[in-house]
Amino acid sequence: MKAIAMKSIVGAALSAFMLAGTNMVHAATYNFNFPSYTSNVVSSVGSLSATDIGYFWSVSRGDQVSETFSGSGLFGATSLELELNVTQNVLSQGASVDWDVLVNGVDVGDWSWTSTSGTGLTYLSYTFAAISGEFNSLALVVKNEVPGGLGSIALGVNTEASVSNSVVPEPDTLGFLLAGLAVVSLVQRKRA
Repeated sequence: MKAIAMKSIVGAALSAFMLAGTNMVHAATYNFNFPSYTSNVVSSVGSLSATDIGYFWSVSRGDQVSETFSGSGLFGATSLELELNVTQNVLSQGASVDWDVLVNGVDVGDWSWTSTSGTGLTYLSYTFAAISGEFNSLALVVKNEVPGGLGSIALGVNTEASVSNSVVPEPDTLGFLLAGLAVVSLVQRKRA
């Protein structure tokens, strides 16, 4: 009798878990261009040409490039892939521009560009704990001050970026699972 009851509990628990699993957010990726022509740019000049923005070198001025996105449909972001094009690098020997990378206002990592980094594409990859809510903003914020006369950098526009999530449960998933287990417990108590 106990073996049959145990099989019933396990079967019901698996059914409840499968029902809960139908409410999982499946892994997804949101692709976009960043920085883009619609990005908000704070820098010493802003738009340098049709293809680049800059000059970035000052935390005190609030140098940054940011953009908001509406209706991305991506919830619980856990990773960011970012391609940046440094189009101009006039940093003096030993100088660097250091940045914070923010997803939905959450600092997910850093990057730095030095005098010896030259120009060209760089690929950045960040993995982080799930950020609640829908992906809606990305920002690169300068976090140091390059001393006057020691240069700056510029970034190209319309490089590729993507934000992804892992398979994560929606908030009601745990509720479905617990409700299923509660029903199983009640059925077993009535049988006993």
